Amino acid sequence: TLSSAACFEDAVGRAAELGFTDVITHWPRPSDPYRGTREVLDEVVADVLPRLR
Repeated sequence: TLSSAACFEDAVGRAAELGFTDVITHWPRPSDPYRGTREVLDEVVADVLPRLR
C-alpha cells in the first residue's frame, strides 16, 4: 500500500518474514483500491528502497 512510506516498509517487512524475495507496488491513484500519492511513491523510492536492498 502507498498510504505512507512507513506502511509500505512494514508490508515489505512482513512479506520478507514470510519468505518473499520480491515485491511490486501499484502506481498511486486517487481512489481505492490503489489509493496513494506520487509524493509517497517518491519517498519510498528515495528513502525506503535503498534501506531494503
